[in-house]
Amino acid sequence: MGFLRDAGVLLVYLVFGSLMLILLLRLALPLTRARFKNPICQFIYKVTNPVVGPLAQIIPPRRQLSFATLTLLVLVGLVELCLLVLLSGVLPLTASLIVQGTLAGLLYFVLGIAFWSIVLRAIMSFFSPDYANPAVEVVYSLTDPLLQPFRKLPPRSAPFDLSPLYAGVVIRLCMIAVVHLFGPLGTVVLPL
Repeated sequence: MGFLRDAGVLLVYLVFGSLMLILLLRLALPLTRARFKNPICQFIYKVTNPVVGPLAQIIPPRRQLSFATLTLLVLVGLVELCLLVLLSGVLPLTASLIVQGTLAGLLYFVLGIAFWSIVLRAIMSFFSPDYANPAVEVVYSLTDPLLQPFRKLPPRSAPFDLSPLYAGVVIRLCMIAVVHLFGPLGTVVLPL
């Protein structure tokens, strides 16, 4: 039964991770002021509009923050947590543990996406990316706000930018903290 359980966990992470990535991009792209006409942004909006659009009529956005998208993101995280708990065979959870697990899982997921976006940006910087490329534009718009506070750290006279390294270390430390703050269930639900 170990293989089937592990395969099920992998499939849950894959399916729900993909859904949460699309919803997270739908939430983050307007906040980072990514260009609306970017083909990747248009794809994200087109894919999510059938669900987010009607929900936005009930839960209106405020400024650039779409509360409908945030609600869907939390619901997808909640379903993922419930499936992972069922697959892992953990004892039934209380409502407070389910809420904490969902929020911890979403925070962990957001931090993971931020970390890998920074790694992708650092790798792209070695190959002189075409800034007109839609993917490069999205990655840079998502990571610029994350790297900005770290650009002021020394050494500023280095021949290359060390801000991705600093940001990556801080994000990984935050991910480890989320796992440890969540307790024993964190090792079951959150992959390190």
